[in-house]
Amino acid sequence: METLILVVLACFTSALAQVPGFGGCPDAKPLAHLDLNRYLGKWYELYKMPNLFEGGQTCVTANYSVKANGHIKVYNHGFTNGEAVWAEGDAFLPDTTKPSQLTVKFTANSPYAPYWVLDTDYDNYSAVFSCESLGGLAHVEFAWILTRNNTISDSLKQKIFKIFEKNGIGTTDIKKTVQDNCGKNV
Repeated sequence: METLILVVLACFTSALAQVPGFGGCPDAKPLAHLDLNRYLGKWYELYKMPNLFEGGQTCVTANYSVKANGHIKVYNHGFTNGEAVWAEGDAFLPDTTKPSQLTVKFTANSPYAPYWVLDTDYDNYSAVFSCESLGGLAHVEFAWILTRNNTISDSLKQKIFKIFEKNGIGTTDIKKTVQDNCGKNV
């Protein structure tokens, strides 16, 4: 039992910049259908739950395109302390009966992680959620609000927050991503 407690504490310690919680992941309901061709292209990250892998980045964008093998190339770009940073990932659909439940990874040695589209209108916004269970005792949540341009109306933001809340996902930890003074390179 002591070992189990140490493992859980280690997981929470390594997840300090994520949003940890006790118990299993929320019972989120992704879209029943996702038109991947309409989803492809450039998205701006306007809000997110804090995470280690984007620590302090501003002007974050994600660009999705189809690779020759049918997987999705995920190209994330942003700035940390004025320096351009990027990550290229691989996403795919592991179960064609669940078209909005993709998986993604950014390094060869990392496992694939969930990338669930809870809602999108393809032209303006996307509500994205990911949750990793830590043995059913705890979990780590990630959430993003992506938009096709670098601004969002307050009413659309509130609509997306309601989508998260309806899916059991808290919104108090969701923070704005700086998209000001990004220049032409975004």
